[in-house]
Amino acid sequence: MRNKGFTIVELLIVIVVIAILAAISIVAYNGIQQRARDTQRKSDISQIAKALKLYAVDYGTYAGANSGCGGSGNGNGWFDNDYDGVGTEWKSMEQCLIDGGYLTIPLRDPLHPQGCSGTFPLSCYRYMKYTCTGGTFLYANLETLPTATNEADGSCYSSADTERGMNYVVKVD
Repeated sequence: MRNKGFTIVELLIVIVVIAILAAISIVAYNGIQQRARDTQRKSDISQIAKALKLYAVDYGTYAGANSGCGGSGNGNGWFDNDYDGVGTEWKSMEQCLIDGGYLTIPLRDPLHPQGCSGTFPLSCYRYMKYTCTGGTFLYANLETLPTATNEADGSCYSSADTERGMNYVVKVD
């Protein structure tokens, strides 16, 4: 009489097939998450650009870092940074737009808490704004694009790609 059941070889084959399928699923899932975060970044940059344009219509200038609200300057830098540290005199550009009703919620990079890390070029997951004679530009770091050395060329902060890893640039005006 023969015993019914699976041999060890059959069980090992099933385990290997399941492991391969799981590995493929994990890789695909990570790619989907990166693309979703990049889509959010592009949407945020678009909303920031629209809010800055509306702000400029009312004040004649773009909200800026180290400048306070009400159109007192075109400071450059991190979009959400409170440059005076107390949130009063020099509110972040983001807070100026929220206080003025141009944005309803804070717009932060999906990986914002990680800030900047690594060696040059850093991988910065925050939004930046720079204004110069060539215009006003917004910067972000997309995970699904390689960090190139020429992405920010022709913008105010031409080394944003090599210093901060910014590989997505949008001109506001």
